[in-house]
Amino acid sequence: MQGLYVSGNPEGPALVLLHSSMSSARQWRELVDQLEDTFRIVNFDLLGYGQAPAPTLTVPFSLENETQRIEQHLSDLGVEQFHICAHSFGGAVALKLAHERPNAALSLSLFEPVAFHLLSHESAGWLEVQELGKKVAHLDAAQAGACFVNYWNGAGYFESMPLAVQQVFAGQVKKVRMDFIGLTGEAYQLADYAQIQCPVLLLSGKQSRTSALAVTDALVEYLPRVQRLWVSGGHMSPISHSKEVNKLLIDFLVKQIV
Repeated sequence: MQGLYVSGNPEGPALVLLHSSMSSARQWRELVDQLEDTFRIVNFDLLGYGQAPAPTLTVPFSLENETQRIEQHLSDLGVEQFHICAHSFGGAVALKLAHERPNAALSLSLFEPVAFHLLSHESAGWLEVQELGKKVAHLDAAQAGACFVNYWNGAGYFESMPLAVQQVFAGQVKKVRMDFIGLTGEAYQLADYAQIQCPVLLLSGKQSRTSALAVTDALVEYLPRVQRLWVSGGHMSPISHSKEVNKLLIDFLVKQIV
């Protein structure tokens, strides 16, 4: 199956991993190494990233395009219940999946799920991400890629990367534009996600962006079984501060199965 990597303990509880935009399943390789003795790991490349196929659309892109594919693959694997660990765009997909599959999702461990559809359209976070979305939508691929990468990683980060890496990111802009459509167009609201009954860990970076922090702030107020913890770094801490983030993820996940 393209963009799907199954590893770990075949007798263990299933753990679904979902990455951020402009990333791939490879972002979780250190976490996989530490959990594969315990969990049956189902690590996805989301559509348009890594080895996953690009979306095939007859209507505007939505998060449903991601969740339907994930559910089909899990069904093919015989996975009926699962824990989910996800970051950013993957976290927004995870929230939708957990709401729609309440008997299947056993826990959520999410680093700054960017479910921007949950923000008030008058809020600073919404206005900030709308400005970013307009740049990504209307600039050419290289400029849009630079805006997106620098927004989440800091000014000049894109320009500091080797040209070949810049070109890879620019090549993913088409899917990032779809991600924005899905993230801002999703119909579920906070009252819907308040129905998620499984344990939830929400992680935030101390130097993250207003938009991402605002989503997490809102979820903390609505999710019934939620714990929030803070880590060093910003929105990309699962990559830039992976040891710190992974320790918290592992501590939470292990507690769910003992």
